[in-house]
Amino acid sequence: MKRQKRTRASLVGVPSSDPFVELLDEGRADEVVAARARERALARMAEEGAQLAGTLVDLAERASTVVVRTESGRSHHGVLVEVGSDYCRLRADSGAAPLLHLSAIVSVRPQRGGHQPTATSNRSPATDQRLVEVLGRLTEDRPRVMLVVRGGEVLAGWLRSVGSDVVTLGLDGESGQGVYVAAAAITEAWVES
Repeated sequence: MKRQKRTRASLVGVPSSDPFVELLDEGRADEVVAARARERALARMAEEGAQLAGTLVDLAERASTVVVRTESGRSHHGVLVEVGSDYCRLRADSGAAPLLHLSAIVSVRPQRGGHQPTATSNRSPATDQRLVEVLGRLTEDRPRVMLVVRGGEVLAGWLRSVGSDVVTLGLDGESGQGVYVAAAAITEAWVES
């Protein structure tokens, strides 16, 4: 004997579709669409609020190896180890630790393979220290420094003093000759240890 399949439509008194089930299905579908729209809006807001310092903080926390290119055309390869309010410090492959002013950074290229996420961080650096303050703490030891200033000029000598907006260097090879450098013009600082 052949058994007949029963469908809802074949049952007496049961409609082929339940309007309450359809209403619930529509509600669930609307919720999914709304959730996706919220996700896209939040991602777009994060991208629009991204800041270079926050992006560098994220890269430093991951100990990312990067290539940083500055406005003078110089490229620096190393691991980001510190981010201040207006500078970052790399540990270069050579062992040096250049301080790079954020305003002089043209691009940062992470060296990890694969897809790099869109910049979305607007986090503040862990320290509010400025580049001039970092240099100021070193004056007692009078270290040898190399400063790169806007336009690409390189000044090398002994760090004599650091004021609120001026750095004084004793130039290499010129006894007693000094130079006053506008702190705002410093794009890179290399300190010998």
